[in-house]
Amino acid sequence: MKLALKLGYGLGQTSSGVKNATFTIFLFFYYNQVLGVSGSLVGMASLLALFVDAVTDPMVGALSDRFKSRWGRRHPFMLFGAVPFGVAVYLLFAPPAGLSEQGLFAWMLGFAVIVRVLLTFFYVPHLSLGAEMVRDYHERTVLIGYRQFCQFAGGLLVSMTGFIVFFPPSEAFPNGMLNAASYPGFAIFAGSLATITMLWSIFATRSTIPHLSEPVPNPEANHPLLAFITVFRTLRQFAFRKLFITSLAFTTIVGLTQTLIIYTGAYLYGFTPEQLAIVASSPIIGVLLGPLTAKRLSVRLDKKQAFMMCMVFGSVFGFSPPIAFLFGLIEPMAIGERLGFVYLATGLSQIFFIALYIVVDSMLSDTIDQHELDSGRREEGLFFAAGSLAQKASFGIGAFAAGVGLDVIRFPRGASPTDVTSDALNGLAVLAGPLSMVLLLSSLLIIRSYPITQKEHAKISQQIQEMRSSA
Repeated sequence: MKLALKLGYGLGQTSSGVKNATFTIFLFFYYNQVLGVSGSLVGMASLLALFVDAVTDPMVGALSDRFKSRWGRRHPFMLFGAVPFGVAVYLLFAPPAGLSEQGLFAWMLGFAVIVRVLLTFFYVPHLSLGAEMVRDYHERTVLIGYRQFCQFAGGLLVSMTGFIVFFPPSEAFPNGMLNAASYPGFAIFAGSLATITMLWSIFATRSTIPHLSEPVPNPEANHPLLAFITVFRTLRQFAFRKLFITSLAFTTIVGLTQTLIIYTGAYLYGFTPEQLAIVASSPIIGVLLGPLTAKRLSVRLDKKQAFMMCMVFGSVFGFSPPIAFLFGLIEPMAIGERLGFVYLATGLSQIFFIALYIVVDSMLSDTIDQHELDSGRREEGLFFAAGSLAQKASFGIGAFAAGVGLDVIRFPRGASPTDVTSDALNGLAVLAGPLSMVLLLSSLLIIRSYPITQKEHAKISQQIQEMRSSA
């Protein structure tokens, strides 16, 4: 496969990185600290929006699996979501003046739902397209590496640009993140970036349409509008069930910690927006080295062992800063040393966490092959809809847990670092550090029994070819 095609396909995932960064880093903080909505209400809006995804992700996946047109199964849906997505992102960050707390909650919920539904129309067919484009066990990991590279690069670009360009400190707002007037302009930038990369990916992959799989009729399947019921069928498959539950646990903890990243940076470590931008750039280490790490580990250790190793090493590095705060190791550091420590720990963790995302998607494609062997049908949309739901939980369940946690420790709203009590700071460090780490590592007990190895996948692929030949 040509480099231009791999890169063009991968660019589509930039939209997911944009959404993840805007939702987990900026949106929660905006409604909670800037607009004054309680953490529990902001978290509830995030969780309710996720429930809508539970219906729309399988629906779009099933529709794209069965759709037949001169433009293929996936591309018409991808195009439908691309342009309005950017507009919806802007409106999410531009609520009318004078709304009550309940009104702000309703505005956030409504437009968070719209943004997520529009992304679903692009995201689920885009994931399914990747599984169709490549069938080789290790080549899949390479293609997914391009996709994940662009996703994290998109999140990185949005985060750094936000901190540096849109939220610099001023005389009126020493903490630029509290300046409400900056958020609509930031949203225009983020939404435009997502829409442009979506359209680029659609155009770049159009040449693959004649070579993609045709839809296979399934008389037993539910109507696409009821596909959220059908999606539970994917959990019957043992390998996919293990992968789904572990991914759900992982992305939930990621969502919790990402939601709190501004809180930990500003209140635990005393960083300014410019210093937060430096920390936000640390994933560049993972963006550059994560795909290579995923490929090397999955080839040398096989995918399940690579997954487990990435989880352990990523957790050790990623959760070390808040744990160091609890042990009193952060406060004695000069600000430059503190910044270097957090930057290095976060960057090293991202090497393994980005590699983990790549390995997960590659493992998911392998479970789809197992499903084809068992059922005779290629239903990438259905499986990626379920996988997408697990990944999107990062701003649903994770943000809800973060919001409730902030209210439980009585973290103040709109406060400067000097106004926060030591009890609230310690509670924040526990929530973002050891508690999250223990919950994350416990999910390794689930993935231990995942059964598809490289040897097993070779057998599956051979049997599929024999089945197709005989048909």
